[in-house]
Amino acid sequence: MNIYIYQPKNFILTKFFVGGLHGKEGKATQPILKKFVLEGGSTNSRLIVIPALCRKRKYVSTLNKSYYETRVGRKLLGLIQKYKPNIYVELHCYRKDAYKLLTDPKRKEKKGVPPLVEVKNGVLIGSVSPHLLSKFNFDFAVVLEFPCKKPDSQEIILDLLRTIKNAENPKEILDSWNLKYQCSIGKASRLYKDWRENIWLKS
Repeated sequence: MNIYIYQPKNFILTKFFVGGLHGKEGKATQPILKKFVLEGGSTNSRLIVIPALCRKRKYVSTLNKSYYETRVGRKLLGLIQKYKPNIYVELHCYRKDAYKLLTDPKRKEKKGVPPLVEVKNGVLIGSVSPHLLSKFNFDFAVVLEFPCKKPDSQEIILDLLRTIKNAENPKEILDSWNLKYQCSIGKASRLYKDWRENIWLKS
């Protein structure tokens, strides 16, 4: 596991980006987050970037409490406790046959979280695990999912990540996303507001 840290002298926010949290998805998230690292940092933020928390582990869903009892899950909790991010971003990839499960309108009843919403080119946006939200008080927390075998989705992911990196606050992130992906971000925001007030933004 490699950790990349960019830390300007007078940073205001800490932004934490992590990929490859379970299974073999680190093979897909690592190239994207490494490219993101090479693009440089932000003037007002400390960036913590972990391209692949693990490369090959047994798949345990981050929606299951048991994930945070695994070696990888405990490592993730320890890193969050260490760096205390204001903004937290998980990057996952999914198999083609998992799309319907991730976007299932009844996902809240089945899995305890609202369905993910497609932004563009198969890229999905949603909430991090409620188990994680119960432990940490992030200003902004989001999951981004992309098809493991669809290279043309990578630019959308990088565009979303760059917005997070360059924004001065969480509201600026959502405002910028709304300009580019209004329907998708609007739908996602409504779903999460109905599910849990201020899931992304603190009042």
